[in-house]
Order: sequence, then structure tokens, then C-alpha cells
Amino acid sequence: MRRTPSAPAAALAAGLLLLAGCRGDDAGRGAADPRAGTAADPATVLTTDSERRGETIFSRENCGRCHSLFAAPPDEGEAPPPGPPVEGPLGSRVGPDLGSEGHRHSDDWHYAHLYAPTVVVASSRMPPSRHLFRPEAGRPVPTADAVDLVAYLQALGRARRDIWAEWRRREPSMPPSPSVNATTRRRGAALYGEHCAGCHGPQGDGRGAAAPLLETPPRDFTAGRFRFTSAPAGAADADLFRSLTLGTGTGSAMPSFEWLPADDRWALVGRIREFSIDGAAVPVVAPPATTAGAPAISAAAGDPSGDAVTRGRRLWQELECAACHGEGGQGMTRQEAAAGWSDETGAPIARSTDLRHACDYKAGASDAAIERSIVAGLGPGMPSYGESLPDPADRRALILFLRSLGPTWPRIRNRP
Repeated sequence: MRRTPSAPAAALAAGLLLLAGCRGDDAGRGAADPRAGTAADPATVLTTDSERRGETIFSRENCGRCHSLFAAPPDEGEAPPPGPPVEGPLGSRVGPDLGSEGHRHSDDWHYAHLYAPTVVVASSRMPPSRHLFRPEAGRPVPTADAVDLVAYLQALGRARRDIWAEWRRREPSMPPSPSVNATTRRRGAALYGEHCAGCHGPQGDGRGAAAPLLETPPRDFTAGRFRFTSAPAGAADADLFRSLTLGTGTGSAMPSFEWLPADDRWALVGRIREFSIDGAAVPVVAPPATTAGAPAISAAAGDPSGDAVTRGRRLWQELECAACHGEGGQGMTRQEAAAGWSDETGAPIARSTDLRHACDYKAGASDAAIERSIVAGLGPGMPSYGESLPDPADRRALILFLRSLGPTWPRIRNRP
């Protein structure tokens, strides 16, 4: 999961590094904390040299003064994702607990948060950690210390279970939207200013203060074009609600706002729509044929050499999926995909998804989400394969093959 960040991503990392840097040396070590797993089954296991160096930097930066590492996923049973990052009162550990931070945000988000905390999280009291960055071509680039610190943050709490990956494998609930009125519009505007303007800009044009720090440019809402849709025709309100709920995992910097009440997320959908050229909401588009009613597809559903996986592997080869995602589904870095990869505005397209892990699926990793991506595509970087795969059985076979690329579900131990 670790990658060498680009200049924008590097800047982003600095912001999060500072957040991490507020930890204390005693409470900051997850494995040593009895509330962060037992010695036999710790919540955090550091498996790379970068992660181990990051733990040392976390202690050196005295991050434990503000951040504890008490949170840990249960060993068994459903593990709902932690709620919003909550800061305590002054005089206490003011920073949110980071015990389950691993895979909650992308590296890109962490770098930006370390470099400019209040740009990414308006209410943050964390000071910037700009000493962990160096200037390069007029932009802040994360130093090796920043990269190692973020590697450590991404390891926190994901040895016993990767709860964020488990959560992204589930399809989010879709409650009905409230009626639109002056109150919901005011609420949407206030929420947008607090949570979205830092990246997407006060005018919704993608030119927020954090935009120069991000590897993947924030979405320009004024154009009315969106990547994560349920049909090739375009995004429905339900698609925007789903994106706000899921975020983009570790695939790019957009975080999940699942912790906001559903009515608040719907209010944000309304505000985002207001930025588009006509400002008109698109009716909810009926989703394409899906695997609804069929048995859930998972890596444990059958022998990876079985007929369905073999069929999916054949489709993977025939559709030349490896040209973008790599032979093993590992995805491509931005550098590898740089030549000719840009959208209709000339903006660079995000690297292709690492299909081996649920947290890297930008539009969600449930069976339904993957099928939506196959049928509707994901913007200019991922075309629709709806016409190439009209048979639901073929789509299910391809999904099962994708499942076979990743680790056994749901338990992930000592994953580097």
C-alpha cells in the first residue's frame, strides 16, 4: 500500500504527520497498550522497516501528548467503523484516538493534514508539521520521516482485522432523502463550508486551499461530471450520497463522511448539485442488473481454481484489464500511468486501483459497487464494460476472480 508520494501528495502528508506527531511516548505505542490488543493478538503489528521507523518518529514528535492508541477492533463479530475524529477538551488529550487509524484515510489525505491541518479539518487544533516537508519546485514534498510516519499511521489497528476494508466491502444503506427547503439548503451550505470547501473550494470549482497539496485533484462540482455512478448516463443523487458515505478509501484523498447523519449527507448532496451549471438534481437512476438475490461473492466462496474463477480470469485476459491494473491486479502508480493519462480538461487521472484490497477500491468494494463500476465505468480512466459483459453471470465470474486476488476475508493479519 505504501507509495512514494508526488509533490502534491507530499504536501498533504505533512498535515497528517503533525496530527500523528502529537502522540505521547507511553500511550502512543499500540502494541504496548493493553487496550490495543493482547500480546498474543495485538491490534497493531509493524511489518515493514518504514512502519517501525514511523513509530520512532511518532514518539520523537511527542504525538502521544495529544493522541492515544486505545481503540482496537474486536477479535470477532461485526466491527462498525469508529465515529468521527473527536477532540477532547483543552487540558486533556485533545487529539482523536488513532488506535484504528490504519486505512481510514489515504496517504494523500495524511500528507495534506500534516502540512496544513486546518485546511483539511477546519476545526483541528493540531499545529502544522512543516518541518517534515521540503520545498521542491515551489511545492512541499514529504521527507523520508513524513513517509515513514504515515506508513506507521496506516498500520495502526489493522493487524487483528482491517475494519475499514471490512466496512468498504459492505454496501451502505440508502435512507430516503428529506424534502428540499430553505432549512436544508442552509444546512448544506454550512456543512459544505466546514467539511468540503478546503479541498473543493468555496465556489465548488475544485480550487480549495488543499488542492495544490493533493495528488488527485479535487472534483470540480461546477462541471456537473462525476466518476462514481450507477449508469453511464451520469450521477444520480443516490450516487453522490454513496460517495459521501464511502469516500474513496486509500485510492485518493476524499474521506468518508459516514459519521454525519443521513439528513446532513443529503443536504450536502443538494449543495453539491447547486454548483453545477443548471443546478438541477438528477432523478435517482435505477441501478443496472446486479447480483441482488444471488449468493454473496467472496474469496471464500469457492476454490480459486474453480470454474467461476477460471471464467473470470479468462474475461480479465480478454478484456485486457491487466493493461491498467497490472498482471496481479496491483494497479499502477501515477508515474507508471502518466503518459497520456488525463481527463477531458487535461487534469491527470488518478492511478489505477489496486484490486487486491478493498480499501483501494475508490467507488466501494461490495459486489454491487464493483458491478456498478463494470457497467457504468469510472469516468475517463475506466470505461464502461456493460456492452462487453451483458451477462450477469459473466460479471459475477469477474467479481469472483477479483476476490481471488486479495487476502482471505475478513481476517487480515500482518499485511504489509
